[in-house]
Amino acid sequence: MNRIQFPVSAVCCLMLIALLFASLGAVSAQEMETMDDMAMEDDMAMDDMMMEDDMAMDDMMMMMAPPRICTDLADHIAVYSNSIGISCQDVGTAGIGVQSVVDAGVISAIDIWSPVGVDAEVCFSIAGPITVLDSSTAPRMAMSPDVYMSNNLNCVHLSAASTVVLGTPSPDDMMMEDDMMMEDDMAMEDDMMMEDDMAMEDDMMMMPPPRICTDLPAHIAVYSDSMDIICRDVGAAGIGVQSIVDAGVISAIDIWSVADVDAEVCFSIAGPITVLDASTAPRMAMSPDVYMSNNLNCVHLTSAGTVVLGE
Repeated sequence: MNRIQFPVSAVCCLMLIALLFASLGAVSAQEMETMDDMAMEDDMAMDDMMMEDDMAMDDMMMMMAPPRICTDLADHIAVYSNSIGISCQDVGTAGIGVQSVVDAGVISAIDIWSPVGVDAEVCFSIAGPITVLDSSTAPRMAMSPDVYMSNNLNCVHLSAASTVVLGTPSPDDMMMEDDMMMEDDMAMEDDMMMEDDMAMEDDMMMMPPPRICTDLPAHIAVYSDSMDIICRDVGAAGIGVQSIVDAGVISAIDIWSVADVDAEVCFSIAGPITVLDASTAPRMAMSPDVYMSNNLNCVHLTSAGTVVLGE
C-alpha cells in the first residue's frame, strides 16, 4: 500500500494557519472581556448618577416646607405636615381634661391624631403659653414643649397624637409684651427723630449761603453767611498793580469786613480771575482755585482783598 506523503512546507503552512486562528481567538476573547468590563463600568456610573439624583431629590424635598393641613381650624392656628392621614379637631376647653391647664386660661385646644405616626408642626399667630397633652398617657400628662419662631408664628413640633393648648397670656407676660412694644416704639421714634435731625443738618449743609452785595453789576454774585461784609466795584483804577491793569480788566471788586471774611465771589462772564491780598503792601497778586457753581466761575475768599475778572 502506498502512503500519501505531504511536503514539509505544506505541514508548516498548516501549523502556521492553526497558530493564527488560535491567536485571533485569544484576541477576540480578550476584546470581549474588555468590552464587558467597560459595559459594567458604564452601568456602575449610571447607577451612581441615579443615586445622586435620588439624593438631590431627597434634599430638595427636605428643603421644601411641608404643606398646610387642617385648614378648617381657626385663622390663628396653622398646622403643617407631609403626612396625609393626620386629623385635627378644635375641642375647646371641654376637650382638655386637665383642670390646672383649664384654670390657667385657654384660647384654643386642638386634638391632633393619625392612624399611623404623627409628624406635624402646630403654629399660632396669637402669643400665649403652649402646652401639649400626650394622648398616650392616662391621666394625660401636660408638657411644656420647645417653642420656636417660624414665619413670625409661635410653633411646636408634634411626634405623637396629642392635644395642643394655647393658653391665655399671664399679666406679667402681657406687661412684658407691652414693655417690649413700648421699647420698640420708643426706639423707632428715636431713630426717626435722629434721621430727621440728620436730614435737617444735611439740608442746612446743602443750603447755599445767601447772596449779598446785590448792588454790584449783574454778572457778579457774592454769597456769604456774614452780613457785615462790604463790597465795592472799584474798576481798573482801584487795582494798583500795573501788570494786571495792562492785561485787561472787566471788573474789580473790593471785599472787606470789620470781622473775618468768608465769602464766595462768582462771575457769569468767563475770564481769568486774580485776587489781590489787602493785608500786604504792595498788594500781592494770587491765582486762586477757580471752581464751577451753578454755572458760574467762583473763588472762595477768607480774607479782605480785591477780586479781579480779567479779559
